[in-house]
Amino acid sequence: MSNSRRLPKEAYTDQGWLDLEFQNLFSDAWFIIGHKDDFTEAGSYRTLTAGLAPLAVIRDNEGGYSAYHNICRHRGAVLLDGESGNAGGSLVCPYHRWTYGLDGALRGVPNRTECFPGLDRSTLGLKPAALGIFRNLVFVNQLGDSDFDQWISPLRGREWPHDLSSGDVREATPLVYDLKCNWKVFVENAIDGYHLAYLHENTLGGPTPDQNLWEKAGQHMIWYANEDGIRHRLPAKIRENGRTGMIASASDPGYGGVYYLFPATLIVATPYGFSISTLHPISPSRTRLTVRHWVGPWQNTDERQNIPGFDETTGVISSDSWTEHPLDTGDFQTEDIWICEKVQRGLQSPAYEHGPLSKGRGAEDPIGWFHELLHHQTQLIG
Repeated sequence: MSNSRRLPKEAYTDQGWLDLEFQNLFSDAWFIIGHKDDFTEAGSYRTLTAGLAPLAVIRDNEGGYSAYHNICRHRGAVLLDGESGNAGGSLVCPYHRWTYGLDGALRGVPNRTECFPGLDRSTLGLKPAALGIFRNLVFVNQLGDSDFDQWISPLRGREWPHDLSSGDVREATPLVYDLKCNWKVFVENAIDGYHLAYLHENTLGGPTPDQNLWEKAGQHMIWYANEDGIRHRLPAKIRENGRTGMIASASDPGYGGVYYLFPATLIVATPYGFSISTLHPISPSRTRLTVRHWVGPWQNTDERQNIPGFDETTGVISSDSWTEHPLDTGDFQTEDIWICEKVQRGLQSPAYEHGPLSKGRGAEDPIGWFHELLHHQTQLIG
C-alpha cells in the first residue's frame, strides 16, 4: 500500500476528522450491545452510544427484541440510563413524562388536549435502530435499515464456537480502560502481526511474522498463529505453558484466536475464555475501551485488582495509575496500551511522516486493509 493511500496524520489528531468519522462511519456501524442472556424478561434493556447516537435494545412483551434511538421525540432527553436495567412496562421521559410502550410507540402525552391539539402520536414513536443476532450476541446499528446479514455473513462458517449460555463459562466483572490514543491507533496495533515477537517478547512471545496470519472475512479479519502449516488459536508460548481447564464448547480447534469486526470491535476467543472489546472514541487522542469477558467456572471473575493501572475509586484502568514500568508487568494488554500512547504522542509531532509498512499477512498488511476499508466506507481518504 502506497503512503498516498495511508491515513494522513490528521486522522489521528484532528477533531474535524473525528467529526467526519462520527458522521460517515459510525452512523452506519454495527456494535455488540449485549448477549441474549442479558435480556431475561420484558423490559430488560441495554444501552450503547454509537458514535454520537445513544441507542437501546429492549425486550418486548412478546419475548422479541427491539432497537431504538434512546432519545425522547419531544425534546431529545435520553430515556434509559446506565448500561443495563429494566424499564418495566413502559419508557417514561423524566422531563415531561412522555410515555412509550416497549414497542416504541408513543402511548401518553400529559395535557395532550390542551397543550398539543391535533397531535398525531403515531408519527412520534421512538426512532428505530437496526438489530441483528449472531452466536447469541446482539448487535445494533443506528441506521434503521442497515443490512446486518450482509455485514456478518463473511464470518459464518469461520466463527468462534463458544456457548456463553452454557454452564462451563460465567461472566467476569467488565473492564473499562481510559486510552490516551486515537481509536484507530489501538485497532492498528491489534491487527499488526509484526510487533508480537518484539514488544511482547516476554508475554506472548510471538509469533514472528512468518508464523502469524491475518485473513480477510469481508470487512472483518481473523487472526491465527500459523506454525508448520497448522493454524492455532494461541501463540506457541501460551499453548505450551501447561495450562489446564479448557472450556468444553471451545476445546476443539478450527477457529481463530482474534476476530476484528469492522470498525471498532475485537473478539478474543481462546479455549480458556472469551472477550468482547469495544472502542468508543472520546476525542482525537482519547478512547474508552470496554471489555466484557467470560471465563471458566474455576477462574476468578474479578481480576481488576491484579490489572496494572486499576483505580479502585473510579473503577477505570489508566496509565495514570501505573506503579511499575509496563514491560515489567507481565501483562500484554498493558504493553499494548503503553506503545499505543507512545505512538499517539509521536503522531502529534511536526516531524512525523509515514514510514513503510512491513509486508505480509503476518506483518502489517492488515493495517493497509484497514485503511482501504476506511476509504471505501467513508470516502475520507483522498
